[in-house]
Amino acid sequence: MTGLQGPYGLLVVPLLLERGGMRKHVARVLVVDCPEQEQVRRVQLRSGLSADEVRRIMATQLPRSERLAQADDVIDNAGPREALVPQIDRLDRRYRELAATAHP
Repeated sequence: MTGLQGPYGLLVVPLLLERGGMRKHVARVLVVDCPEQEQVRRVQLRSGLSADEVRRIMATQLPRSERLAQADDVIDNAGPREALVPQIDRLDRRYRELAATAHP
């Protein structure tokens, strides 16, 4: 896309860490996390899948502990939406600082 400008960019790649070669194309990994039980509940609400179906899909993905271990930054998405705002604000400040000191 052209015409987009800002101090930094975000790529949304849900299976970034599962696709080994993709990691080298990003400077940092941000994981939006919630407990697995909450993840199952949310997918069920959104998709209508059973808990077993959701868990089977999750079993093909990187375990939560490994995603968190590979993350540079984590947003805790277990609580209410309002709890996201201070986390996002903090990360935005951090990413702006990193972008301002980055070498081209």
